Amino acid sequence: KGKTGTGRVHKGVASTWLGEVPLMQPMQVPVFVRTSTFRMPASPTTSLVLVGPGTGIAPFMGFLQERALLKAQGKELGQALLFFGCRDKQDYLYREELEGYLKSGVISDLRVAFSREGPEKVYVQHQMKESGAQVWDLLGKKRGSLYVCGDAKQMARDVHRTVLEIIQEQSKVSEKVSEVIVKGWQEASRYQRDVW
Repeated sequence: KGKTGTGRVHKGVASTWLGEVPLMQPMQVPVFVRTSTFRMPASPTTSLVLVGPGTGIAPFMGFLQERALLKAQGKELGQALLFFGCRDKQDYLYREELEGYLKSGVISDLRVAFSREGPEKVYVQHQMKESGAQVWDLLGKKRGSLYVCGDAKQMARDVHRTVLEIIQEQSKVSEKVSEVIVKGWQEASRYQRDVW
């Protein structure tokens, strides 16, 4: 259970439910495990574009820890561009770790979108659009991989649309051709989404 800056109380779904069960009462708790295909490419030299606003950052922290280990072992790493989004600077999860990964070269660029800091809302897709040439260089020219994690309702759809627009603008192709390119990335596991 925790309070936001506005005083709103958030309760964890599982922890609240378990916390309300009387002690010593026998019960069955359903647990669902699904095998994830959300993994980094086999080669550490593959360029990455990671998009994870809010709690969508969680799997990427594992990716970055693995890249840090590989780097410490002297392995060469491909470029990695991380887009992270949150409401404001107070909500900037893992700030120290992410900036440390940037300084150490585990990631080559970090773009943070603060949706409630200024007069206009800025989301990860806006940051991606501004970095369109870099995104296209990593994904199109360097044959990198794109990972998107987080909200399925709005963010994933908006990011997908932005990726199509970047391809169209940077490679001067039609919408239909950009869709074919993205479909190829998906089939080759170069565009993976873990959204809910």
